[in-house]
Amino acid sequence: MRLQCRTVSSMTTACAVVLVAAACIARADTFELTDAWWSLPAAATRHTTLVCSFDSAESNDADFARGSTSSGGFGMTADVAGVHGSGAQIAQLGGHLHYLGASNFQAAHGTVRFAVRGDVWAAAGPQWLFDARGKDRIGVLREPGQLSLVVCPSTRIDGFISRLDLPVGEVSTDAWHQVVASWDRAAATGWIALDGNGISGPMAFSTDLRPAMAVYLAGGAVSRTGGIAPVGTALDDFALYDVALPMLQAQPTPLPQADADYLPLVEAAIRQTMDYMASLQRWGGWQTLYTWPTLLGSAAQGREYVDFDDYIDNDKGNGSCPLAAKFLWAYETLGDYRYLDVALRTGEFVLAAQAPEGYWVHGYRMTVNGITPLTSPRNIKLQDQDQSHPMLLLTYLHRVTGDERYLEALKKAGEFYLLAQNPNGSWSHHYDMEDGVGKNAIGMPGGGELNDAATNDAIQMMALMYHITGEQRYIDAMKRVGDWLLHAQGDTVPLWSDQYDAENNPVWARAFEPPSYGVTATTLACQALREMYRFTGDERYVDGIRRANDWIVANLPDGQMSTFIDPESGRAIAAWDRKIYYLDDPKSIEYLDTVPTSSSYKRTSNVGGTVARLLEQALAGPPERGVLTAEAAMAALESKRTSAQGAMDSRNEAGVWTVPVVADYIGSIGEGFASSIPRASLMIAYVETARIAMGELPARYPGSNDMLQLAYPFENWYEVGE
Repeated sequence: MRLQCRTVSSMTTACAVVLVAAACIARADTFELTDAWWSLPAAATRHTTLVCSFDSAESNDADFARGSTSSGGFGMTADVAGVHGSGAQIAQLGGHLHYLGASNFQAAHGTVRFAVRGDVWAAAGPQWLFDARGKDRIGVLREPGQLSLVVCPSTRIDGFISRLDLPVGEVSTDAWHQVVASWDRAAATGWIALDGNGISGPMAFSTDLRPAMAVYLAGGAVSRTGGIAPVGTALDDFALYDVALPMLQAQPTPLPQADADYLPLVEAAIRQTMDYMASLQRWGGWQTLYTWPTLLGSAAQGREYVDFDDYIDNDKGNGSCPLAAKFLWAYETLGDYRYLDVALRTGEFVLAAQAPEGYWVHGYRMTVNGITPLTSPRNIKLQDQDQSHPMLLLTYLHRVTGDERYLEALKKAGEFYLLAQNPNGSWSHHYDMEDGVGKNAIGMPGGGELNDAATNDAIQMMALMYHITGEQRYIDAMKRVGDWLLHAQGDTVPLWSDQYDAENNPVWARAFEPPSYGVTATTLACQALREMYRFTGDERYVDGIRRANDWIVANLPDGQMSTFIDPESGRAIAAWDRKIYYLDDPKSIEYLDTVPTSSSYKRTSNVGGTVARLLEQALAGPPERGVLTAEAAMAALESKRTSAQGAMDSRNEAGVWTVPVVADYIGSIGEGFASSIPRASLMIAYVETARIAMGELPARYPGSNDMLQLAYPFENWYEVGE
């Protein structure tokens, strides 16, 4: 990517950058705008967020907007002659225009351009030409002899956080003048130009991360001290962009034509999907599932779990945190500040919902008087990512924002995880804070759990907390659960059960989850042992996978196994209402078809292929993690585009992915979708890859639907203590 905005000279006196906090005058560089984009008719591009040509005599609404196109304000005409076509003009004192902020204005990095004519250029005092108001303000202020880009507190009129002052001398009032201003928080830099000539320099910004509520044109967000522009002030060709000036004027690396054509479509599709999901956010969170098209929220696939929208879900791996992480990834990829705001709202919920002991429960009832956990401290779930997903979101939020509150909450959660480990090294279905012991789903103390990734989550969180704190005790805890996995493995049939008692005997869980060996449990156990081998190199862990693989090869020639098998006989079984049914009995099948149990008992799965693959992965060593470079991104474009096309083509009209019958059983909520929208990751990954290939994003660790990859993508993941 070649930068087109050239520096002409350096100035230290005529052009000033005022940093109020630092109380100093910093160096500013002059530049000339290149090409003619800033003086041409305003038109939509990939990077415009709001475009107003003012060519309609009926209204001053925007021609294009990422958010709302509607204009507000008063006292403006829409039929004055403009630079190109018609323009807008203040017709009465106090007249101004405003547009909604949110996705229309990008406070992290962006550019504004517009044309102005009139007595505003000769006013005796300060005059706001443009003003974006959030918790702070980013605006363009004209004062006698100078034009400034300013950052100031929200409604304050007595000081600035920083300002960049461009000397302009006398400016004619009867000619159109083109204003361009730009900002980049990460680079701590601003740009301000008039009629193609300007200055750039360092600027300070507030630490507030909320998006702008509104943007004002021909006036300020505050009517005092320059907020009222003179009658007759005329405007034309107003446009906002989501990138700072250097990126806006750069020559991107060309993409293959197929990607150049497809990229804008996928970017628009991501925005449609994320905007729709943002509209469903309540109190910082979401429910697990939504019916379609009625949008009833539900905590699970059964219609008895449909609930009011004051319920926030933290359960089933599809709760609020995975979606918030996607919003954070979308913000990092698209630069839309509103997506950051959505993720921050969930972050505030996670902080507020965390118990003093460091844990979370599966769900919460939200009121203006506070947050009510929907279970007692005697039933703190350790499965279904109830602990791990909030921890991963906190890690990701801290990595992006640097807010230490997230780090402190994460450390508290790590302490709770250590507390909840059983004496035999396992973690249970839930922890009873009153009794001080882990319990399985039927309340037996000390029993280990594989179901719904309880053990796998614990291994990940122990590694994460080691990387966060550097404390060996987390790795010691990880090794204890690795040893438990080996002790829990069957003897004659070396597979695993979803849940155990304290002596590692398979036990009941829910009414349809019998004491058994299972496809899912065996898969989760082998995945966990693979990770233990990657972390430690201890051959015992890979030997555990090998034992399972050898038995499957010898006893299941095609690798196929029913969801559950009897631990003694190996017969395929299913369960309902705590009674076991053998699937080689036609009468059992006939009965099971009449009850609202999961249909998964009818299927067999290739557990042999899965375990063999996990053994191969373990022996191959840890996978490589690394930064995605522009060259690697260009090479990956075709495969990423193909995946994105599959996601694009399967969306419905709202931009989400529904299934006709959730979980495919007779008790289902019916047609619906999961709030975690996993296929959105395929679209975000494609845009991320394309933007890195073009040079619009720097080389970086790529995102993923895997929250761990988003939270901790670094190469040293498998480098842990002794």
